[in-house]
Amino acid sequence: MESASLVALLFAGAIRAGGSALPHAPQVVAKPGWKRLAWLAFRSRTATFLHRLAWAVEPDPR
Repeated sequence: MESASLVALLFAGAIRAGGSALPHAPQVVAKPGWKRLAWLAFRSRTATFLHRLAWAVEPDPR
């Protein structure tokens, strides 16, 4: 389950790979457009699917 959760986090954008480690570094903001909105929708649906799949495969604690 840990690998599925990691992939879901990557798709969800929880891990900011493009961000700087410097405290006051400028941030590049992506301009909103239909391609970006489509990508965000795909990413969120994929993350939801992966979470549900991980929960379904997880063994029952009983």
